[in-house]
Amino acid sequence: MLRLADELLLLALREQDGVAMIGSAELDCGVAGALLVELALAERVRLTDGRIVAVDSSPVDDPDLDALLARIAADGEPRKAEHWVNRSRRDEVRKRRLARLAAMGVLEERERKVLFVRHTNYPERDPGPEQELRARLGAVLGGAPADVRSSALLAIVHACRLDRKAFPEVDGKVLRTRVKEITEEQWAGRAVAKVIASIQAAVMAATSAVVIATNASIATGG
Repeated sequence: MLRLADELLLLALREQDGVAMIGSAELDCGVAGALLVELALAERVRLTDGRIVAVDSSPVDDPDLDALLARIAADGEPRKAEHWVNRSRRDEVRKRRLARLAAMGVLEERERKVLFVRHTNYPERDPGPEQELRARLGAVLGGAPADVRSSALLAIVHACRLDRKAFPEVDGKVLRTRVKEITEEQWAGRAVAKVIASIQAAVMAATSAVVIATNASIATGG
């Protein structure tokens, strides 16, 4: 069974070479948000007053989901969704989900070396699951009623800025309008977008600090 996190990865990777079409920070945040939504859909957690609350700690037979659920339940304090997105994105969940998809035969694990550094890519092996996913989402983007899972997935795709790259065949204006209609009430997408924005702000601040320090050093002859 493919989870939302797995479906996000299928949309984010180029089929022929398995290279992600968005940055690792965006993708990690998206995967983390997808896990959180999956727990909500399984009625294990609930968004109450803007915060995530565990309502059922019984496992869902998925190691990543069960680990996140256990962490939320053990924390004991209701926290905003972006807290869990930010925390989970650091856990290398993406690598485990990719390995899972390879073990299922959906992707192929392929190693390559770039400047003496080994990289693992995951090109598509079985196109069936992604074709079914794209048919479902394509119908929704074309105006068909959106089910809960499709709405949540599209919200995360949009938050990761993946929508234009994942659906280049859809007119840009139509895509923007339809995605906005579908995802307006999706809290996980907003949480993912906030974490991505905070990461980018931190990177920009760090880069600016380096530039300022370098210019000051040059100006003083240091």
